[in-house]
Amino acid sequence: MWRRRGAAGLLVLALSGTAAGCTDASDDGQDAPDATGVLADLASRAAHTMTPVPGGAVLVAGGCVIDGCGSATRTAYLLDGGEVTRVPDLARARDAHTAVALADGRVLVAGGFPAEGEPALSSAELFDPATRTWQTTGAMATGRGGHVAALLADGRVLVAGGWVGPGRFTASTEIYDPRHGRFEPGPPLPQALDGLAAAALPDGCALLTGGRTRADVATRTAVRVCPDGRLHRVPPLDRARCKHAMVTLDDGRVLVVGGTPDDRRLLVSTEVYDARTRSFSPGPDLRTGRYKLAGSVVALPGGRAFVAGGGKGAEVVDVPAHQSTLVDAFSGEPRSFSTVGLTEARVVLVGGYDEEIRLTRTLRSLPVAALPGEAGPDQAPE
Repeated sequence: MWRRRGAAGLLVLALSGTAAGCTDASDDGQDAPDATGVLADLASRAAHTMTPVPGGAVLVAGGCVIDGCGSATRTAYLLDGGEVTRVPDLARARDAHTAVALADGRVLVAGGFPAEGEPALSSAELFDPATRTWQTTGAMATGRGGHVAALLADGRVLVAGGWVGPGRFTASTEIYDPRHGRFEPGPPLPQALDGLAAAALPDGCALLTGGRTRADVATRTAVRVCPDGRLHRVPPLDRARCKHAMVTLDDGRVLVVGGTPDDRRLLVSTEVYDARTRSFSPGPDLRTGRYKLAGSVVALPGGRAFVAGGGKGAEVVDVPAHQSTLVDAFSGEPRSFSTVGLTEARVVLVGGYDEEIRLTRTLRSLPVAALPGEAGPDQAPE
C-alpha cells in the first residue's frame, strides 16, 4: 500500500479514489484510502522525471499537472518502499526537463518548460537525498526543453539538443561539471535536433540517436560523445525515429525502442547497439507501436527491459530471447509521457496522459520477479 506521511512540512500520500480535475498537491489534505491503485496528488502529472537515489528510493520531480499540459508544477516526492513522501519544491516549475543521478548521489535537474508558450528554461538545480533539499546551480547557456542528458564516466553530465523556441531546435550540447557547479560548451551535434534519445555506454561515452530535424521529419543519425569533449559518428540507425527511448542493458548493450518517423506512424521495431562493434542490429519487435517514450523504459536483469507508455499497456522486451511479452497487469488505454522507475525490486509506473492529453492519477507497481522472463507467475499491481 502506497501512503503519504507528513512531518515537518512533509505530506503523506495514500491510495485514493479518483477525483475530478488535477492538482499540484500544494495543500496538506489527506486522501481517503482506496484499493483502486490511484494516487491523486502524486500521479496527476505527465512529462515528469523519476530518478533513483541512494537507498533504493526514487525521486519524482516536476511535470505538467493540468489536462492539456499547459502548466508545470514545482512539486517533488520520494517513492521509498511503500511510502510516498513530499519533499521541498523545485525552485522552478518545469516539465519536459531532464534529471540525472550524479556519482555522489545527488540529482541534477535541468531545463524544461514552465508553461505552454513560455520560453524554455536554462536554469538547473540539485537535489540532495541526504538532506532532502534543493540547491540552485549554474545555468545552461541555452534554455531548452525536450532535450536529453546522460552521465559520462568522469562524473560530468552531457546535455544535448532540444526545443529552444517555436519550431526551433538546437544542435548545441553542454557538459555540467558537478565539482564546479557550472555548464561548459560541448561539441555541436551534426544537426539541430529535438526528440532524440541518449544512453550511457560502458566505455564512459554517451550514445545519442535519432531525433527530428524539423516537424514530422526524423533522422537515423547516431553519435558518441566522450569525456574528452569529442563527438564521434557511428553507423546510423536502421530506421529514422524520434520520440523513442534508449536504455543500457545489464550486458552493456543499448536497446533502442519504438518512436516515430513522422509523428503519425508508431514504430514497433527495436534496435540493439553493441559498444564493442559500434554497430546496430535488429532487436525484437514490440507488441504494439509506441512513441513519446522519454523516461518510460527501464532495464531489468537478464538483458531485458520494461517498456510502458507511448502505447497501450506495458511489455517486457527480452533481447537474448528475441521476443517481447505484454504484461497483463499493466493493460489499459494508451498513455504518453508516463514515467517508470525501479524501487525495492519493483517497477513503478506513474502518471501520463491519454490521446486527448487528459492526465492520469494512476500509480501502478509490480515486483520485478513477476515480470516475463526471469520471473515467477504474474501478480496484480498494488
